[in-house]
Formats: sequence, C-alpha cells, structure tokens
Amino acid sequence: MPVLPTFKGDAGAHAILIGVASNKKPRIFQDGRDIAINSVLIVVLMVVAVGATGLCSFNPGTPEQGPVQEVDAKTFLDLEARGVDFPVRYPEMPEGWVTNSARRTMLGGQPAPTVGWVTPDRGFIQLTQTGADAKEAAAGADAKPRTLDRTEDVDGRSVEVYTSDEKDVRDLWVLDASDARLVLTGAGEAREFEELISTALATAPIEHPAS
Repeated sequence: MPVLPTFKGDAGAHAILIGVASNKKPRIFQDGRDIAINSVLIVVLMVVAVGATGLCSFNPGTPEQGPVQEVDAKTFLDLEARGVDFPVRYPEMPEGWVTNSARRTMLGGQPAPTVGWVTPDRGFIQLTQTGADAKEAAAGADAKPRTLDRTEDVDGRSVEVYTSDEKDVRDLWVLDASDARLVLTGAGEAREFEELISTALATAPIEHPAS
C-alpha cells in the first residue's frame, strides 16, 4: 500500500480521502494474493457451517467400523448353479461370518461364481468355485505372480497354498474337491481359511429338479 502524505486539519483529512480513492484499484485488477485470501476465507466459512450442522465429523483416532452390508449369496449361487457344468456349493458359515459380495468371474474360459465373507475378526475371504483343473485355477485366479509354497491338510484333503514375495499379493489356497475346484484368497487368518474350506467340503452341492 503506498504511503500517503500527512496533512493537518480538515484539509489534511480531505487530502487523505482523495489519496485513498485515487489508489483503490478496480476489483478486476486485484492481485492473486487478494483472490487467494478470499478463497481461504470462503473455505473456512464453509467448514464451520457444515461442522455446525453435524453432517460431518473428524476423528483422528481409529475409525469406527459400521455394519457390513450383507448380500444374498445363497440366491446368487442358486442361479449360478443352473448355468455351469460343475457342482456349486453354498457354505453356510456360523454367526459372525457375513457375505458382503457375490459376483461372476471367469476362470479357465468359463464362468466361476465368487462369494466373499467378512470374518468375525473383520478379515475378508473370498471363495471361487470352478470346473477348471487345480493348476489352471491357480494360474488363472489373477495376473499376480505366485509360487507353490506349501500344502495344508484340511479334513484329510490336501490344499495347495501359493504365495508371493511381493507384499501386496495375497496368498491363494487351492483345493481339488474332485467334482470342482475351490480357490480362496483374501486377508484372513489361516484358521479362517481352513474353517471355510471345511464347511464347503461338508456342504452338499446345490440341486435342481430335472427339467
């Protein structure tokens, strides 16, 4: 802001007013700093207004986990079982397991129904059922690199576990159930994978009346 000369008396005040008026720029010529300050003030006022309504909140600690949106996986698998040439099962998991996703994927060039569960410990495991052979199922699950790491025994069945050195690649559990292959992946404990596999093995395939 330019320094104005100092005047005494009424003449001085009049001169100051004239000086201010002559130095005031039209709004169109305001510099970027003025615009930035105005923008910041608008944002602050918006935040204060929204916060006062209670429509948003901020918690710097651990976020609260709301209820899981459950999907009707049973109906989905019932419909999928009608369109594939291998047995499809619906494992009814105990309380605490919630089906939150159900979709059709492609594996080995054929449809493969996939259902996901949120586990009691807030993990997530998805099960894909396919008619492809075990090795094809393991290789075609996704494009991420894995190698066979170990074999686990679940209810007398051998389950191959594929892992990766890359941290963002999740393990893949593959089981040949004779009439179909089960492919599991997700973020869960080993005992949770085993529980889902055990339940699936003990579940009879979905049956449909002969047409």
